[in-house]
Amino acid sequence: MRSIGSVPIAAVAVAAFLPLACAGESGPEEAGGDSGEMQSRLEQFAPVALGFDESMLDADQRRVIRELVEASGHLDDIFKLQAWRGNADADELVPKGDDPESAATREYYDIMYGPWDRLTGEEPFLEGVGDKPHGAGFYPEDMTREEFQEWIAANPDDEATFKSETTLIHRTEGGELVAEPYRVAYASHLEAASENLLAAAERATNASLKRFLELRAGALLSDDFYDSEVAWMRLNDNLIEPTLGPYENYEDQLFGYKISYESFIGLKDPVESERLAGLVESLPALEAALPIPDEHKYLDRSFVSPISVVTLIYASGETRAGIQTIAFNLPNDPRVREGEGSKKVMLRNVIDAKFETILKPIAERVLVPEQAAKISVDPYFTRVLMHELAHGLGPDYVTDQPGLTARQALQDRYAAMEEAKADAVGTNSLRILTRQGLYDEAFLEEVYIDHVADMFRCVRFGITEAHGLGCLTQFNFLRERGAITYDEDTGLFAADLEIIPVAIAEMAHVYLMMQATGDYDGAGAFVEKYGTISPEMQGALDRLAETVPVDIRPSYQVEEMMADW
Repeated sequence: MRSIGSVPIAAVAVAAFLPLACAGESGPEEAGGDSGEMQSRLEQFAPVALGFDESMLDADQRRVIRELVEASGHLDDIFKLQAWRGNADADELVPKGDDPESAATREYYDIMYGPWDRLTGEEPFLEGVGDKPHGAGFYPEDMTREEFQEWIAANPDDEATFKSETTLIHRTEGGELVAEPYRVAYASHLEAASENLLAAAERATNASLKRFLELRAGALLSDDFYDSEVAWMRLNDNLIEPTLGPYENYEDQLFGYKISYESFIGLKDPVESERLAGLVESLPALEAALPIPDEHKYLDRSFVSPISVVTLIYASGETRAGIQTIAFNLPNDPRVREGEGSKKVMLRNVIDAKFETILKPIAERVLVPEQAAKISVDPYFTRVLMHELAHGLGPDYVTDQPGLTARQALQDRYAAMEEAKADAVGTNSLRILTRQGLYDEAFLEEVYIDHVADMFRCVRFGITEAHGLGCLTQFNFLRERGAITYDEDTGLFAADLEIIPVAIAEMAHVYLMMQATGDYDGAGAFVEKYGTISPEMQGALDRLAETVPVDIRPSYQVEEMMADW
């Protein structure tokens, strides 16, 4: 376990923490209980080694990657504290024994980035920690939504800094709330990561990569990422594809204001990336075809959308917590997206690993045989790509409130609704592209079948996780519309290939309009109605739990290679 370091954040007082699995106080259906419980939890994650051909790299490129990996380590240390301030004392929280259960507990703690199980509604698997704070490590654990809102109402000059994506909220000894910029709170780690990026820039021979690394090194120390985000969008003709910074708000389940640090280091496949680039030309037409009134569409936005297909060689921070990312669409900053578009990065080796290890076995166990037999990796990959493209479609701002982003309006409900929107809009877009002749009907049928199987995959992430909750609301909506059928005799599901196209378009409309209108209460009511696991789905999930891993547990061979560089 990596040391937390000396970030100036007050540590949580630590009692004697023991794994619940070793405490002998919980039944087998609770958090812990039977001997071997932590090993069983660990087995939900299938080990996968992610390597690459290091002969592709010259001496300068190897040094660049070495510095990027080291910078990523510092960002990982920051994310641990963003996930929970108590992680500052992580070495004292987990058992130190050599027995298998203690070893499994330590490894599971690393996967979860804390003592709460992200797959089971954030239940604790260590004693004494209590419930996971909804505000993660971004706010005082005892601060409520109401206190935060009342403070801003009484101190309106604090609103901008309190709601900033890159500040922490602390409580003073006198009980007052104060905001602290990331650049101050995490200064030691950010300064070290900045030095790594500058060292990488010195060895970078690609001009666009050098510029990005220099600008991102400065951004880490200023919390102003705009120029470096533009530079990231303009990376070109480079083998190394780095993504490092604070991006997603998934961890902040109190308001969804705060973003977490993460990194991806990949090697770009230029041939595969160019092959998919033609899809970008369809984006203006897909925006125009969104199933919402025209006043909510962004027909004049930049539709520049580079696609990078990469081999992932290292990742850190938020993306490594629990479920592993297969693709991403960045930046999230609407200012950059309006002028530069957004980039879709497809982690091809991770996608292939998850398809073979998880999605294909899931389809064989939850779908009727004739549909399970049609599952293949190309429709899955294409649907994942369209999901990422769809993040760049639809409303960024609330239509009748200029300057208010959909993310700000929907707050803690935004992440799940945005992931569901991207699924629905992406799949509906593939229907539109099929009508235009880009795909055939057989391929589109596989997409629909894949979508149904994939909803089981992501619901297993846990319904406190954005993707998991988003998939659950989709599944229940489609079942209500008859687009997903259930055979009581076999316990198997199927996509109704006549109903599902229309139902997905209707579903896309619902998610898009939540964002266009900033309907916070409506999003809550939608989740209340469609965010519950039915007995039929639970039965299928129980079968999967016996034989199919929930996700992969990657190891990165670059860490071993670096010893010889």
